[in-house]
Amino acid sequence: MEKKCPRCNETMILECSLKIYEGTGALFTHKQDYYVYKEGIGWGDELPIYFAVCPKCGYLEPYVKNPEKLK
Repeated sequence: MEKKCPRCNETMILECSLKIYEGTGALFTHKQDYYVYKEGIGWGDELPIYFAVCPKCGYLEPYVKNPEKLK
């Protein structure tokens, strides 16, 4: 799958993760895993959220692989 940047039409880098660091000094909480799910399907059918990053302009876009699994 290839994804083009909607701003500058450059080929985006896929399957990137998002890390959020919270805290002060050397103490950080590392949160890396984000998921999307549909009410009623249960926890076993979560889809991980990935990010596409444009190496030219820096545009960032979230996406899921195989969204048809949410049906």
